[in-house]
Amino acid sequence: MILQSLDRIVSAYCPQAHVRLTVANVTDTARTLERNHLCGPIAGLVQAEFVGGAALLGTLLDAPGQTISLRAQLPEGELGGVTVECAYGYGIRGYTRQKVLPRLDESEEPDETLFDRAIGHSTHCSVVRSDARRVVSQATFDLSFADRLTATDIVEDYFNGSLQRRALVQLSAASKLGYVECAHALLCELLPEASDETYDRLDACFASGAVQDALDAGADVAALARLLGLDPPEGETSHPVRFFCSCTSDRVLAMLRALPRQDLMEMIAAGKSTDIFCHMCGKCYTITPEQLKTLL
Repeated sequence: MILQSLDRIVSAYCPQAHVRLTVANVTDTARTLERNHLCGPIAGLVQAEFVGGAALLGTLLDAPGQTISLRAQLPEGELGGVTVECAYGYGIRGYTRQKVLPRLDESEEPDETLFDRAIGHSTHCSVVRSDARRVVSQATFDLSFADRLTATDIVEDYFNGSLQRRALVQLSAASKLGYVECAHALLCELLPEASDETYDRLDACFASGAVQDALDAGADVAALARLLGLDPPEGETSHPVRFFCSCTSDRVLAMLRALPRQDLMEMIAAGKSTDIFCHMCGKCYTITPEQLKTLL
């Protein structure tokens, strides 16, 4: 059990290069979801990368009650799809459509090959930002690659395509003994004043794999700025990131209250407790026949 999470998201600005860096450590959150959903090694790792993406999307929220969700359908991948959500204040939850992939989990092929088979080469995505009353914005887009598709591609395409913000993204997760060992994310956003030469240099550094290696090693904002050849970052802000799901036993009972009366009576007559799992966080709620009687 994680007693105190070390997950945080840190942002700072490099004024000379006109670049804002945001780095997130979501290791504990990814581990919690992996455990709650009883994920196999591959599903747990893919989910961990998307959790990092959810943290970066959370930087777009600016008021309590707001949430932003990313849903990626993966028609060619064995995983089927991934959904993650970040609430204002960086509370994250999510799930993969398939939790265990026996053919991949037991394979000794390289991780990149297994990821390709789990995700596939194409996706249909939707990103929905909402508050307590309504949908604020919604974007849908399709991606297809001949070589390989990654969670990084999906989040980066949303920032560049849907939001028209020039940005580079790196999501990274690693495992040890079949469990998530670390999960990090980096958003490198170039403001309009940033030069094309700066973008090309940063893009080359991301493409080389050096950024992913630094994230896996736990590099902070200052270290990443040095790696990218940027001036020292200023105005650092930091916020905790945590696993959070809004499901409660009261909400489960409210859902059951909507069932036909006959169905409730049959469940009560069976004399057995009913286990209901939240698909977003994996938590199990055990509803007794006595609780069901109160709904009548």
